[in-house]
Amino acid sequence: MESPTEPWPALVDEDGDGAGWQFRQPGLASRAVPFGLVALVVAVSVLVPHGDVRSWPEYAASVILLVACAGAFLLPWQRLPTWTPVLVPLLYTLSVMELILASGVASGVGLVLLVPLIWSVLFHRRWESACVVVAVVVVQAVTSIAQATPGAVVARRVVLWSALSVLIAVAAHGLRDRIRGSLMANAALQAEVSLTRERDRIGAGLRDSVVRRIFDAGLDLHGTAAMIGEGPARERLMHGVAELDGAIRALRQSVFDVADDTDSAVGTSERREPGEPR
Repeated sequence: MESPTEPWPALVDEDGDGAGWQFRQPGLASRAVPFGLVALVVAVSVLVPHGDVRSWPEYAASVILLVACAGAFLLPWQRLPTWTPVLVPLLYTLSVMELILASGVASGVGLVLLVPLIWSVLFHRRWESACVVVAVVVVQAVTSIAQATPGAVVARRVVLWSALSVLIAVAAHGLRDRIRGSLMANAALQAEVSLTRERDRIGAGLRDSVVRRIFDAGLDLHGTAAMIGEGPARERLMHGVAELDGAIRALRQSVFDVADDTDSAVGTSERREPGEPR
């Protein structure tokens, strides 16, 4: 489940909240709408101002694949295998390939191949991003060859797109790892702070009630022992006083794990002369 402080489950857990969490609520709008708008703008851009579509069947195939990507958000992802989410960015990569073939390499549509790559490095696991990187490079090679591009240019595009795609994937996943580590460290720090506050609260309660009452009971027993004189009864009372002092020390050390204040508080009963008023 997402929260305002954790916009992407992948930052904490690379599997997110089950298979296909990328295509389900909560936070679906913040994830999908920007990418959907870019895909829509690209599909429409080849139609204006005068239309650069050279092959309407390939353009239709591109639109159908784009609609299939949008329909993937309605699938019952909880029932599907965990590897199936990678098919969505791969499907969109195929849609971009058809759009490039429909409009031509010189149309500038090829840059949109970065869209499925960016989506995968933000919301998918490493092996899924690797699959999209391979798909992007294959699309560059296929579209270049289909447009009768010179071999040297095809090789240059493949090398450059491979290097760029790998760079984006490695950098993005490294950033996700650092953010995940920071979130985990922050959670551990928050837990430690909460524990410290709870110990302080418990300690204040013990000091104001339990410890003080045990301390007063010890002083009463100490005074009673002074009144009955020497003998077995006095020894038993003094033993009880010592046990109460030990209980006070154990209680305070268990909460604060310190002995400074404990020694000063407990030692008061031991140093007080018999019969001395409290």
